[in-house]
Amino acid sequence: MSIIRAVTTSGKAFHTIEGDGFDVLRAIPGAGYESVGPFIFLDHFGPIAWKPGEEKGASAHPHAGIETMTILLEGKMRHKDSLGNASTMVPGDVQWMRAGRGIIHDEQPDTQAMQPGERTHGVQLWFNLPKGRKHVDPVYRHVSAAEIPLLPAEAGGVRARLIVGQVDALKGPIETDGSPLAVHASFEADAILHLPAPAITQLAVYVMLGEARIGPDGRHVGAGEIAWLGAGDEVVIEGTKGTELVIVGGDPLDAPIVRYGPFVMNSHVDLERAVRDYQSGRMGRIAA
Repeated sequence: MSIIRAVTTSGKAFHTIEGDGFDVLRAIPGAGYESVGPFIFLDHFGPIAWKPGEEKGASAHPHAGIETMTILLEGKMRHKDSLGNASTMVPGDVQWMRAGRGIIHDEQPDTQAMQPGERTHGVQLWFNLPKGRKHVDPVYRHVSAAEIPLLPAEAGGVRARLIVGQVDALKGPIETDGSPLAVHASFEADAILHLPAPAITQLAVYVMLGEARIGPDGRHVGAGEIAWLGAGDEVVIEGTKGTELVIVGGDPLDAPIVRYGPFVMNSHVDLERAVRDYQSGRMGRIAA
């Protein structure tokens, strides 16, 4: 008999400003939790309809010691980096970047390719890299929506996309360290999502839009809120039509988390090295 994971605690994401001055809701870290498994950062941006000439993104900036992953729900986003990659995201696409020893990238709403009034909406997550992997070479990958498998839905009404990790025989297209899980669920009608999750140590659900009832007691979690789940081998989420949420988790990494802005290392010595590498130009530059 399966044990449904219950909500142990929940909290609201807090408002902050990122990049060139756009608003985000930050759910991780927050509410006493520094991480959920290997996930050490979750920023939710939008939905927002930019006025002409007022769009804001994140101009060229560095990262080191982590991996970043952006899931786009609405709009179009442009990416450029110091490895020479350039790509445009459309709704449903995912961008994954292993910063490793250091990379510089630029992310902007592609308003020229968007229709008037079209909104920008998505979520960015950071994975911590394990000790000994902080200085690997940087890598970038653009994952199209068509590459992301759908989890079986017992009664329909919900599209659950497996982006990272494995559920039964299905595997997500992003492969990384720490055996993480990341699922994006869209409720096209009032529906119930059943997700097997037997071997995941830590798990959380962040609701971007709408509302959900989670666990055996139907704990209510609204938009802009994150719920941490207890032990068990199944996640049960009842969502209303229009609800968008992400489920993230995995095993925590066994090394200290030392942060300074876009750099995350295991010690202050490594953190200072990353800052020096950036300042000296060792992370490269983005070509014009």
